[in-house]
Amino acid sequence: MSETRLPDYLDHMRQAATDACDFVDGLSKEDFLHDKRTQQAVVMSLIIIGEAATKIMDRHVDFA
Repeated sequence: MSETRLPDYLDHMRQAATDACDFVDGLSKEDFLHDKRTQQAVVMSLIIIGEAATKIMDRHVDFA
């Protein structure tokens, strides 16, 4: 069963990375540093990436 989940984990990582990039698109560093909502959205995307990466490392050792 977990073998079929690998594409899901990879897709979650890709989508979260795309979301994070979209959240900051057009923002200067200064604007980003003053926008707590965008910061939190980017952090959540990074958490999603980390959780999916952990599942891949735990359940798909040969792939990782």
